[in-house]
Amino acid sequence: MKYYGKSKEVCDNIINIFQSGNLPEKLAPIFVNRNDNIPSASWSWMNKMVMFVVGNTNDARTFKQWNNVGRKVVKGAKSFTILGPCIKSVPKENDDGETEYIKILYGFKGISVFKIEDTEIYDPEKWEKHAEVDIKAENNLKNLPLREVAEKWELKISSYNGKNSNTLGYYRHGKEIALGVENLSVYTHELIHAADDRLGTLVKQNGQVESNEVVAEFGGNVLLKILGYEKDVDLGGAWEYIKKYVGDDDTKTIKRVSKLINRICACVNLVLEESNVIIDEIENTA
Repeated sequence: MKYYGKSKEVCDNIINIFQSGNLPEKLAPIFVNRNDNIPSASWSWMNKMVMFVVGNTNDARTFKQWNNVGRKVVKGAKSFTILGPCIKSVPKENDDGETEYIKILYGFKGISVFKIEDTEIYDPEKWEKHAEVDIKAENNLKNLPLREVAEKWELKISSYNGKNSNTLGYYRHGKEIALGVENLSVYTHELIHAADDRLGTLVKQNGQVESNEVVAEFGGNVLLKILGYEKDVDLGGAWEYIKKYVGDDDTKTIKRVSKLINRICACVNLVLEESNVIIDEIENTA
């Protein structure tokens, strides 16, 4: 196996840092806080996940909502369903013996929504007036390093409001990388997952798998070091993350990482091979 950018050497150096115990402080997560003026911005996290995973989109609305902003659903488009709360007012006697009405949730109903990709503009003036997308968040996604690799693999790159989630990011098999934080280490973690998947070495089963997470976390930081993003390398966070899966024993963790070095390097190499980065420049920074 060939190691572009001295990836094996970088891996060994990181392991030496782990063994020495001289780890840098863990980077604080910078949560994405999208300010899109769209209906889904106020949806529950569960409905947002349905939109990302089932709808494969970042913007979904009802038939009427699309019409109201100058777009119409194209013929033959299929909707998907989110859950809407069922609320009613019921009488309740207060401390003064007076009757007042309070709202209670008594169930949920299905709501059919359509993704923006299945709509078209019929009123350009109205759409321009209402199309308020978080430009800053979109620009951050456009400026991600190695974005061309994700695009070559036909992966959508999206972001979501990380403050309302219990995840920092996720990779959806062959379809999407979604980010809830602006940290590059989270992005490269998910990109390494995608490389692992393309190489056929990603273990596919429900839930998070130890080897997958070790490869992604370690490999993502190797990739950042090779590319020269020293400020974004999160070795302290990586060590904590990996130990969470392997166990609290330092020696056991080092051995587990060492056994996965070839798989880690293969993932890093694949990303670099698919990128527009000049290999000679990488070797000078390793």
